[in-house]
Amino acid sequence: MRNLLRNSMLILMAAQLVLTGCSRQTVYSHYENIGTEGWERRDSVAYVVPVRKGGTFEEEVGIRSTRIYPYMNIALIVSQEAQPSGAHRQDTVYMNLTDEKGHGEGEGVSYRQLTAPVSRIQLQDGDTLRVSIRHYMHRENLPGIKDVGFSMTRADEG
Repeated sequence: MRNLLRNSMLILMAAQLVLTGCSRQTVYSHYENIGTEGWERRDSVAYVVPVRKGGTFEEEVGIRSTRIYPYMNIALIVSQEAQPSGAHRQDTVYMNLTDEKGHGEGEGVSYRQLTAPVSRIQLQDGDTLRVSIRHYMHRENLPGIKDVGFSMTRADEG
């Protein structure tokens, strides 16, 4: 009986993974290391995303931070330009890295990882999306930001 229950649970989890994998196809996901000296406001993090098949895509930014980050939240400017279609946009993304009690949001132990949606974007076949992310905080240098990431998933059937 225990084996039947265990096997049933394994089959259910495998089916859930397959169904989840079919509903959202990740086309791009990458983190860039910021370095130990902190993230300067003038330093942007850049990503180049080739798009073979056009469609509608959902975008997310990710932050990995340590306990020495001095604020509860972070504001990011996400600039995008697609070539050759010419699509472009700029979004401001706000992320709460800690709650009101100072407890870290997100997942992780030695550093916390948190993601936030950016936008939905329509891209054409053969576009190359150039993404630039920089912080928009009052402090010139932000300590405690370990990595900044960008990811795209296909929102349409594609």
